[in-house]
Formats: sequence, C-alpha cells, structure tokens
Amino acid sequence: MKFLLLLTAFIPVLFGFSESIYSFSAPFEQRIVDDQNKTITYHGHVWAKRPDKALWKYTDPIEKNVYVHGKRVIVVEPDLEQVIIKKINNDIDLFTLIASAKPIGNETYEANYSDQLFTIRLKQGIIEQIRYLDPFENRVILTFTDQEQNKEIDDDKFFAHIPNTYDIIKD
Repeated sequence: MKFLLLLTAFIPVLFGFSESIYSFSAPFEQRIVDDQNKTITYHGHVWAKRPDKALWKYTDPIEKNVYVHGKRVIVVEPDLEQVIIKKINNDIDLFTLIASAKPIGNETYEANYSDQLFTIRLKQGIIEQIRYLDPFENRVILTFTDQEQNKEIDDDKFFAHIPNTYDIIKD
C-alpha cells in the first residue's frame, strides 16, 4: 500500500514538464520487481487533471480504483468490497519539484521526492515511463501508451462511487 500512496503523491509528475499541460490520460503497465527479480505486473488506465485530481483504474490482475483529490486518496477495492480513505502529507510543492527536474540524457530526467529518486523518460515530449524504488526497495516501472494530453476530462470521472455495502476504512 505504501508504494501505491507514494505513486499517487507523485501524480503531478505528469504535468511538471510543461505548465501548459492541464490533463493527461493513458493506459499503463506497472511492473514491480523485488530483490529476487520476482515481478508483479498490473495494467490499467490513468486520468489526471490539474490542479490535483487523478484516477488510477487498475484492471488486471485485480480491479482497484485509486482516486486522488489533493491530499486525500480513496482506494476502492471491489474484490474485497472495501474502501480505504487516507490523507497523504504533501509537504513539497511537486509542481516546483518536477519543474526543476534535471535532464540526465536525451528526453530523460531525474527528480527527487520524499528522499526517493525518480527517473522520467519522455518520448517526443510526452511522458512514456517513470521508474523508482518504492519504500520496500522494489523497482517500480510505470510505462504509458497512447497518451493524451489536454483533452477535456469531466470532473465526475474523479468522483468515487462507493456502494453502501462496502466497508469503509479511514486511515
């Protein structure tokens, strides 16, 4: 869960390279590789909108929706019929942090957040991949395809629809 919260805190990286970008959406693959080279791969779709809204919709191998509204994260897990509501501490202005990311190669940047190093790879100016080590020292590789920038995304997309039969856990 910690890597997921760190990832959701890092959502604004999708916008940091250009102040003119106001939305981003893309299918994604998230690979998590442990120190034994055991890999877990997730698939889904992400939608993000300035200033602070995002939805990570995981579809495979499990269904999970992670809604981000500023400093609040709502994780809806249909298989478990539960919802986790958590506040994240975001003491760093991520837009400023990412805007100051340093280029380390052709369309490759590095940024620091919460004592972790993130490597961001662009393709023709659009984010293609983000790599980092999670708090458990797992390598996390997020790869985006069919990216869309600056397409209108209705705010309703970021509203968590929670069945009243689900358990709600506030953290």
